[in-house]
Amino acid sequence: MPERSPLSDRTTDLELLGGSELSPAQIDVRVSPEDLPGPQANTWSSDAGLETLWLGPDQRLAVGPASRCEEMLRDLKTALEGKHASIVDVSSMRTVIEVPEDVAAQMLPAGCGLDLDPVAWLPGMCAQTLLAKVPVLLQRRNGSTRVFVRASFSQWLLDWMFAVRG
Repeated sequence: MPERSPLSDRTTDLELLGGSELSPAQIDVRVSPEDLPGPQANTWSSDAGLETLWLGPDQRLAVGPASRCEEMLRDLKTALEGKHASIVDVSSMRTVIEVPEDVAAQMLPAGCGLDLDPVAWLPGMCAQTLLAKVPVLLQRRNGSTRVFVRASFSQWLLDWMFAVRG
């Protein structure tokens, strides 16, 4: 039986915001930075269609197409064989709401303590923070921001986005 996305019944609402829900593979990787070099603090990088988001000195989030989840897990296990590491598929933990840059610039600062001014919040950056009192991971892209939110908070956060947008 296929999994049901947390916002599958809110497609029209997402479209009204100019956004969409994504369900990528998400692999949490905990390992010494020396054993798996990656992006610098609060940034993300992309290679061959896979993205790596910095979550902390020893923590990364590997993100890619859901269809490549098993391949991502296998490749990470191979790359970190013999290292003290944790590799966990957390894909079902969060959903991802992607909103256009103009919508994000209007809405996100209303519920977030980070400086999300386009002069400071640049493509290639990411940050863990609270948005409307909900723990999220923000990923700034060219033309949009992705909001990684726990599935259980996604309906509430989408309602908040509508209330702020007016």
